[in-house]
Amino acid sequence: MKNLFGGSMQVEDHVQNTYKSLRLGLAVLAIALPVLLYGIGKGLYGLELQRSMSAYFFAATARQCSLFPLRTVFVGVLCAISVGLYLYKGFSWQENLALNAAGIFGTCVALFPERLDPDDARLVGLFRACPDLVAVAAAQQGAMPVHFLAAGAMFACLAYVAIFRAKDTLQYLPLEKTDDARERRKRRYARTYRALGGLMVAFPLVGLVLSWVMGQRYAAVFFVEAAGIWTFGAYWIVKSKEMARSTKGERQVAEKMTADKGLADAHATPSASPVFGHETS
Repeated sequence: MKNLFGGSMQVEDHVQNTYKSLRLGLAVLAIALPVLLYGIGKGLYGLELQRSMSAYFFAATARQCSLFPLRTVFVGVLCAISVGLYLYKGFSWQENLALNAAGIFGTCVALFPERLDPDDARLVGLFRACPDLVAVAAAQQGAMPVHFLAAGAMFACLAYVAIFRAKDTLQYLPLEKTDDARERRKRRYARTYRALGGLMVAFPLVGLVLSWVMGQRYAAVFFVEAAGIWTFGAYWIVKSKEMARSTKGERQVAEKMTADKGLADAHATPSASPVFGHETS
């Protein structure tokens, strides 16, 4: 198999590089999303920092009401992240199911905007600039808050993967100079994954509390949401670093996991009953 520059590449190496690129792509998209929303909104469209990342879905000045310029960035990047999560195959059926669910929930976050309250004094300026949004806000009342429920479910799935499933591959880390050194490295990775998973739970909860207490009048919720999605990006960077420690990456880990599963299945299979009148060797 030839690579882009004409050199030879094993199929296994190609698959490994694809996995690595997918993980790093998820990290880059997650880290870039808050930066793109603020940078493009402020630099190109003159929009002030919004109270949350979700608020960029409807962010606009009076001349931009037919465009909502940051909607494309918000929806596009979230959909790209969601597709990546769905396509990434975990090392266990539990991890794979959680990642698939996170991808589906992420798509819902992108496609179902946050609800606008027609009586919210904080939105007077937006409603004045874009009067048509008053009707949108009225139509949303009484509807299920899909956006917020899906966001919470997405981060819950990702936290589950980080806390409970990321450690599945730690037993396949390569040998160190001593067994003790290898165990210390495993414990460091396990602690890191638990910490990242905990932050994936904590940041959305903090954002929810701030939105209640502060009424989202300030940009604090935006920064809390940014921290949450950056934590998600950090997880994929750490996971890539862990997998890279194996000389053959996913290939070597998968081979070892398959061998262990085969051994476990062999032990779980009951021995064949001896035939009457014959001795078994």
